[in-house]
Amino acid sequence: MWKRRDREEEQPIKGTSAPVPEPVKEGIPISTVPAVRSYEQETPRGVATIGKAVYIKGQIVAREDLIVDGQIEGTVEAQEHRITIGPNGRVAATMKARHIIIQGQVNGNVEGSEKVEIRNGARLQGDVRTVKFVCEEEGTINGSVASLRPEPKPAPAAEVKEPAAAPAPRINTPAEPKK
Repeated sequence: MWKRRDREEEQPIKGTSAPVPEPVKEGIPISTVPAVRSYEQETPRGVATIGKAVYIKGQIVAREDLIVDGQIEGTVEAQEHRITIGPNGRVAATMKARHIIIQGQVNGNVEGSEKVEIRNGARLQGDVRTVKFVCEEEGTINGSVASLRPEPKPAPAAEVKEPAAAPAPRINTPAEPKK
């Protein structure tokens, strides 16, 4: 019975605005562990970046993925990793890597042990040697493309079993006569 009155009181009177419910305040959990500041860069680990304002002349050997958005003159190697030349990248170098992606300009020979990609708007002046080659519709190449054979993956070593020990040879000796 008494609930009917409560419902009637909650209904707004015509011509007046409906009451606005107050927002529910949730408690903010407080940690007892002190906050630790991270002074690491925000780029993911295993990726080196050469920015737009950087100019490098010489030899670069990378042991991680490399993103180039600046200028490089010389040689660039990342044998087991990927090299990405960004849209602002200008490279006059010989490049060797597992996977090469070109979005900017490259003057020089390129060798990718797995794949070389030339994206829309990219320009490559030089020869390409790779297993897989992709050139998008607006990409430009002035040079030759040679196909490499994929390196065969080493087969798992077969277990070498030692031959079982052969039974000792029987030596037939003449039997002594019975007496």
